[in-house]
Amino acid sequence: MRHDAAMATTFAFAGANVLVAGATGGLGSRMVGRLAEAGAQVTATGRDEGRLAALGPDVQQTVALDLRLPNACAHAIETAAAHGPIDLLINATGVVAFGMVSDLTIDTMEELFLTNVFVPIMLSQAALPKMAQGGTIVNISGVIAEQNLPGMASYGASKAALRSFQEAFAREARRNKVRVLDARPPHTETGLADRALEGDAPKFGPGLDPDQVVATILEAISTGAKDLPSTAFAN
Repeated sequence: MRHDAAMATTFAFAGANVLVAGATGGLGSRMVGRLAEAGAQVTATGRDEGRLAALGPDVQQTVALDLRLPNACAHAIETAAAHGPIDLLINATGVVAFGMVSDLTIDTMEELFLTNVFVPIMLSQAALPKMAQGGTIVNISGVIAEQNLPGMASYGASKAALRSFQEAFAREARRNKVRVLDARPPHTETGLADRALEGDAPKFGPGLDPDQVVATILEAISTGAKDLPSTAFAN
């Protein structure tokens, strides 16, 4: 893949060295498929070896890791970087919990912030020195980072913290000619709400098609977008 001396205004997937974290999830698995179809060299990481294997033969390599553990994020980055500078890092990890703050357990609150905030920070920290000039780091904070809601306060706070981190990290990463993109899609039908750490999901309206969300994120990457608010995902 060709990189300009300045930060690229467009991004070509063919031949790109890509790491997808959370690669077996509703969005991550679709990211992997689309990127492999486009000719990217994809390293996929997730916790379940069987689900990683099911991603198919077009994935260059898989690595089963629990990114919450010490040094796991650095190991994932090193694995992808063994094939050269990383052109694209997509972090599609994430967990959700529902319920009033007074009802949530401390363990659940800690897990929300560990997975939704600390994992993206640790991935970003490890990735930055391994990124190619003109490369891109993508995290998914979601519409909840724009406006928090009762019954989702702790979850929303974790995503708002991620958005805040990326706002400042993007300015730091520019020094390395690396773009940081925050994607904030509205509720999407990935099934995540049915796998909550705690509590029951409120009655959401119909969510977005995950294929549509993935297509919007990949288009934003390819066109050089620097932010992807919820309004960018409108039908």
